[in-house]
Amino acid sequence: MIDLHCHILPGIDDGAQSMQEALDMCRMAEADGITTIVATPHYQPVSCPWAATELNERVASLQDTLRMAGIALTILPGAELPLFPELPGLLKNDPYLTINRSSYFLVEFRPHAIPANAMPFLITLIKSGLVPVIAHPERCDWFARHPDFFDELLGLGALFQLTAGSILGEFGTGVQEFSLGLIRKGMIHVIASDGHNRSDRPPLLAQAVTMVADLVGTACAEAMVTTTPAAIIANQRLQFPAREEMPLPRQTHPRTWFQRLLGASA
Repeated sequence: MIDLHCHILPGIDDGAQSMQEALDMCRMAEADGITTIVATPHYQPVSCPWAATELNERVASLQDTLRMAGIALTILPGAELPLFPELPGLLKNDPYLTINRSSYFLVEFRPHAIPANAMPFLITLIKSGLVPVIAHPERCDWFARHPDFFDELLGLGALFQLTAGSILGEFGTGVQEFSLGLIRKGMIHVIASDGHNRSDRPPLLAQAVTMVADLVGTACAEAMVTTTPAAIIANQRLQFPAREEMPLPRQTHPRTWFQRLLGASA
């Protein structure tokens, strides 16, 4: 399996805080069946900036340490990005912030809102040949309240990455229900760990994949952690079969986000 989103590099953000913790996390990942991890430290242009040289050095250092420890994992470079004005230039001119220096980049939004200009900003990036991979939309309740925005991004070619812990209920039942609804509707392309540590945010995928297989079948579930992330890190263009359209609300009285997602009657 490939973990496309993991804070595995020690001491660069709120992920692994030491090389020993990173090693422990990598041992957990290897035992879980993961063979490749994309290191995606948070990048903030003001509070947490780092250069390509630092990222490359940290990836190489961890890879060397894993080799000496006999841990058969491949570590690839990446980043988890907010939207900020300088981002298009950084991604196009020095693509160290993309996933394995590909055309795909991992972008996150705040839990309760997104920037007012997010859609035109993302459209500009997509038209330039870049492909946003939206990280953990199930943990941003703005998406649940604005299904049309979700649908529009899918139509433009954006991809969506779900967190394994969300599928298992580790972020609450509401997030879990939303996650399972997105999976049933064919709106998720990748499952990743978003691992941060060895305790409450471990880099594990297998249990979530098993649960998803019960919903959509083994082939579809496994593709979210194998062939799809493999194509992303290889910078291959992806095509997905047409999915069922998201039903729009027809009731005049308020419905819950889960009812809106599934089109259930109130």
